[in-house]
Formats: sequence, C-alpha cells, structure tokens
Amino acid sequence: MATQLTQGEAYTAKIQASYGTGVLQVIYGNATIYLHGSLNGSDYTLIESFSESEIKELVLVPYFKYSSSATDEDASGSLGTHKVIIDETRGG
Repeated sequence: MATQLTQGEAYTAKIQASYGTGVLQVIYGNATIYLHGSLNGSDYTLIESFSESEIKELVLVPYFKYSSSATDEDASGSLGTHKVIIDETRGG
C-alpha cells in the first residue's frame, strides 16, 4: 500500500530485509525536491533530486526524508503543490 511522505519528516521503511525495493512517485510542484536517506535515522545523505514529476524504483534504506534543500534534509522551504509517495515491494 502506498504512503504519502511529509516534507521534513522521517519515513521508516516497513521492509527491513535485504533486497527491499520501493517505487517512488514524485509529483512536481514548482521547486526541486531532494530525497535523502539514512541507515541510522540521524545521518542523512542526498539520494536524488527531482525537478519534474517522475516514477522511479529504488532500493529501500531504513529512513527517508525529502526537503527543499540538497544539504538539509529538514529544510521546509516551499515546494508548491507537490506529493512524494512511496510503495514498498519485495525484491531478491
């Protein structure tokens, strides 16, 4: 079941096993959306930036956040009317 993420709030992947994958849908607003990931929930790294609407498969990390900044996963700048939705699947 798909889950809509909230800007600046951590999303914890439900699938914690190896080879977990997900499908991410980004509905672009009016500013670049930056997706960050973390293995421990406190040290985040930029995974990818989105400057248009897109659907993409990705390897699940334990924690995701998205923001309006490439360097600050908690940035809450305006992204316009946008959505970031994830649906977890199993791989392997």
